[in-house]
Amino acid sequence: MAERSHIQVLGLCRFSYPAELDGFQTRHETMADRLDYLYSPERLATRMFWFEHILLPSIRSQTTSEFTLLLLLGEDFPEPWRSRLLELVADVPQIRPVFRPTGPHRLIYREVMLSARDADAKVVAEFRLDDDDAVAVNYVQMIRRMFTQLRPLFQAKGRLALDQGKGVLIEANGNEISYRPLLSHCWAPALTLYLRPQDSGCVTDFPHQKVWQRMPLVSQTDQVMFLRGAHATNDSPVTVAGTHPAKMDAGEIPDLIARRFGVDCATFEAGWADLNKRL
Repeated sequence: MAERSHIQVLGLCRFSYPAELDGFQTRHETMADRLDYLYSPERLATRMFWFEHILLPSIRSQTTSEFTLLLLLGEDFPEPWRSRLLELVADVPQIRPVFRPTGPHRLIYREVMLSARDADAKVVAEFRLDDDDAVAVNYVQMIRRMFTQLRPLFQAKGRLALDQGKGVLIEANGNEISYRPLLSHCWAPALTLYLRPQDSGCVTDFPHQKVWQRMPLVSQTDQVMFLRGAHATNDSPVTVAGTHPAKMDAGEIPDLIARRFGVDCATFEAGWADLNKRL
């Protein structure tokens, strides 16, 4: 049997899911306050823009189609954003929208992930993305390929993390967009957990910064594997503390991002400036 049939690749993207009050670093007194914040038109317009121009091209451009990205939304996700989002992903069968009521965030994430697992798989490779992040076009192919080398570590413990820590931080400050190539340690984008399908835990049960405390961790930085968005609607500030600059010619970055992620920087920058004029 081919290796790909043994490894299920399963991701989670939370799109403004209204978890209970302890599910965000941005604090609110009531769930009404939380919903007003999450579903404000200005915020949803921003999140939708990053999803459409950063995350979606990278998922659409994957070099293999055999994976699933669960897109988690609240069952009360409002119109017209609901219809717009469903229309955006309609031609990407790997993206599976999932609607859930408000609940304890880790329990909801676990239920969604575990219910999507293939019991016949030998291994499930799980990852998570924010709606303004992206993975390289060969990400799914790479994590399958890497497992052939990492199998002995996985078999010894039954859990294994692969941190592909070379990427680009895209920072938006007003209309200004900057691109910062860096080497990171256990940032969530492009961090993969290999688990057994029968494992009671899932990728969101392990804080990404501390995953090395819970299972063997292999780090790799030979390819640019992620984009991470940083802007005013992030739940928590993106800090570069603990990262290191990655050597990269600034003039080559737009071509690299187009090649590695399917993202057109010029279109992204023009669209961002236009959105800021309208908000």
